[in-house]
Amino acid sequence: MTIKQIYIARHGYRANWAPPPHPPNPTGIDSDPPLAPHGVAQSKQLAAYLHSLPSIDRPQFILSSPFYRCLETCQPICDMLGIQVAIDRGISEWFRKKRKTKPIPADYDQLKEFFGPKMFVPEGEWPRDTAVGVVPDVTGETFHDIFERVKRFWEKFVPVFESKYPDIENILVITHAASAIALGSVLLKLNSVTDYIDDNQTMIRCGACSVSKYIRDDNDNDQNQKWKIVMNGNCEFLTMGEEMHWDFAMGVEAGSADDVKMRQAKAADAEAKAKLKQLGVEQVDEPSTNQSETVTELATGADGDINNEEFENFYITIDVPMFGKKEGLEEMNRTSAPISTTPRSKINVIKPSAQLQFTDINHPNPLIKISNNIISPSEAGAGGPGSTNGNTEVVNTSAIIDGKIFEMGWKSLVGTDLVFDDYGELIGTVKEHLVHNDRVKIVPNDSGIKDEDSEEEEEEYDDEMVSEEKDTQSQFLKRAIKSAKRKEGASTTANTTVDTTMN
Repeated sequence: MTIKQIYIARHGYRANWAPPPHPPNPTGIDSDPPLAPHGVAQSKQLAAYLHSLPSIDRPQFILSSPFYRCLETCQPICDMLGIQVAIDRGISEWFRKKRKTKPIPADYDQLKEFFGPKMFVPEGEWPRDTAVGVVPDVTGETFHDIFERVKRFWEKFVPVFESKYPDIENILVITHAASAIALGSVLLKLNSVTDYIDDNQTMIRCGACSVSKYIRDDNDNDQNQKWKIVMNGNCEFLTMGEEMHWDFAMGVEAGSADDVKMRQAKAADAEAKAKLKQLGVEQVDEPSTNQSETVTELATGADGDINNEEFENFYITIDVPMFGKKEGLEEMNRTSAPISTTPRSKINVIKPSAQLQFTDINHPNPLIKISNNIISPSEAGAGGPGSTNGNTEVVNTSAIIDGKIFEMGWKSLVGTDLVFDDYGELIGTVKEHLVHNDRVKIVPNDSGIKDEDSEEEEEEYDDEMVSEEKDTQSQFLKRAIKSAKRKEGASTTANTTVDTTMN
């Protein structure tokens, strides 16, 4: 006998799609989160749906991606249908070329620790990497690469499977959105993962825990192995319907931090429009310059399958000023102890609610301003700013930062800083810091900036700075320096006045 029906399902709702805190990855493997409780419920609903099918249509065998969330989706199906699962890297997750990490999923031994040995076929019967012999490129894949990987997989899988399991006609594949679309596209003889499946411009649907069904076309011989889709991303059995649908036109990795952020932004925009509609405010949609309205490949670390690159992510580390000098201590919120008293500890915290403004970061000396950053005693807790605890005096340095404008300079690092998102995934690196230049003090001038053609005012500089700073000054900085009117103390550092709107 031959395979007659193929069900392809996406795993359930991931834990890192839900609000934080997020549980650790059970396997300890990067980008291998478990299902959220909602995803576990979805997998049970999928199992109940498959069990409700006529016995002639029920899956008789499960092939799964080795990532934990896919096996967790398999578990209730195995229990309810009384069948086992084999794992295969040929249907594993898709990772972009420019992604920093391309994790290798768990093997049978690791997964048996979580799900028990009875859920799996014997490893010798279906080895993870060699049963079919197709694995993802460890350097990452383009749209074309994943299509070709899955094409090779199907070509090798069908004869291998039919020789090992000649009595099985219906199989279920549990995988990821990108792989599910690629698997379906190859079965339908499409040319790429972005092709429509019909003349109505229908895409393969791929919501969380959705299932598609492909049946062999009886009009074709075995060599062609042409299939047709009779169920596209079915979610009718899920209590919440379709959620987290993804396709390649979205321009972000399925389920990634960028994917979640994009969905949250769209949801917020939709909510705002709904409120305006309730208030009777007429809305005019502005024409979009990007017809597909996708996040660009460059912004998501992809390798250029989408050409309209409009945005790019930058990761910047800013080293705020070091405090403790006499002139700094005079500005602090502190207890009534004399200035000469050395504080036992200081509070130098950037609050999550603080606002950061900055000028052009392409300039060698951008300006920054941090606002809304005063740390109150209640926020600091017992012994916090403005309080004493025995002989321990705590100095609140947040007042020095708040509302002040600082000139910064780029400083190359000896090594590299790593940037992780809220889900613990490596998303970028930092090779330079913006470091505060404590030789320049900037004092806002409420009287405003004079016209550039007005009489130049006297400019005073630290002698050490004239030669290295003057040649690189932007028009923004020159105008700021021209409007300098105030000087502080007897410091040799000139006070530079700025009255401009920060970007």
